[in-house]
Amino acid sequence: MTVTIREIAKQAGVSRGTVDRVLNDRPGVKPEVRDRILAIANELNYMPNIAAKALAYQKKPFVFGIVMPPKDIQFFESIRSGIAIAAEELKDLGVRLEYRFVDNQKPEEGAAAIRELVGEGVSGIMFSVMDDELIRESIDYAAERNVPVVTFNSDVEGSKRICFIGQDLHKSGLVAAGLMNRVLQADAKVLIVTGSLKFHAHRSRVEGFKHGLAQHGSRLHVLRVIEAYDRYADTYAQLDQALTNHADEIDGIYMATGDIRACVDVIKKHKKEGSIRVVCNDLIPPAEQGLKERIIDFTIVQNPERQGYLSLRILFDHVFAGKQPEAEHHYTETHIYIPESL
Repeated sequence: MTVTIREIAKQAGVSRGTVDRVLNDRPGVKPEVRDRILAIANELNYMPNIAAKALAYQKKPFVFGIVMPPKDIQFFESIRSGIAIAAEELKDLGVRLEYRFVDNQKPEEGAAAIRELVGEGVSGIMFSVMDDELIRESIDYAAERNVPVVTFNSDVEGSKRICFIGQDLHKSGLVAAGLMNRVLQADAKVLIVTGSLKFHAHRSRVEGFKHGLAQHGSRLHVLRVIEAYDRYADTYAQLDQALTNHADEIDGIYMATGDIRACVDVIKKHKKEGSIRVVCNDLIPPAEQGLKERIIDFTIVQNPERQGYLSLRILFDHVFAGKQPEAEHHYTETHIYIPESL
């Protein structure tokens, strides 16, 4: 039997108009009443009239804002590919995307992008930049104006975002520590390269790696943590300086995030192929080449295309059908690649 708004209203003891406002995520309903209506709708397995809503939104399309780091950071190409696949599936339901590419060293740009998109009347926002108080306040600003936010790839903890989609980042760091412990002798020294510790993703991997080393009795030692902001020039310059000054002390490099091509190029420059063990993340072309050349020992893969796809689908279902995310954290799978995997 088809469940109607009338039936939900009757069980909740409210008007049909109140139920309609809740199911379409509009303001003007007390939180306790909203929660009661949503609980009844879920219990009755309410499904909206998809055909009627689709027809209405062809006249007034859904616009979803996407805030992410600059296009020149190669890793995010796969995430955009996943978003594009989801958008293609939803095109007949009137979906349009509005991208904002912001400097991943300037939280004020990400915060401003969120507020601008809210001002432009977007239906929802996908966000993946840094974890900062300015950002947190802007996500809460959007949520308070009934513009839901999904974080992807890197989370903003303590904010009013509806969920996070990405890798279990702390686990990724633990896995990297386990791999490094298997290829280095006791008392070896490891350099960690990350993008920015202001990113939840980057910080979590570094913390996970250090935690993993501690679990193994701290037999390996972290020489230094380098923040290189995912840029080739910054990564190359800092790694080059480290190897110039401490070549005989560095036994391993953990590329938690950062420009992998720069790491490979510096190792080649200093003729350290095979003598410095390298663990990195993701299977982008520079990582594949590094594996083939036996400069990189392992790379930990997180399925970024799936992250982009799921983020848009979950956000769309929330806005279009009032469907709540099934969990606060949606983790994509983690795989380990070695040269033989290719």
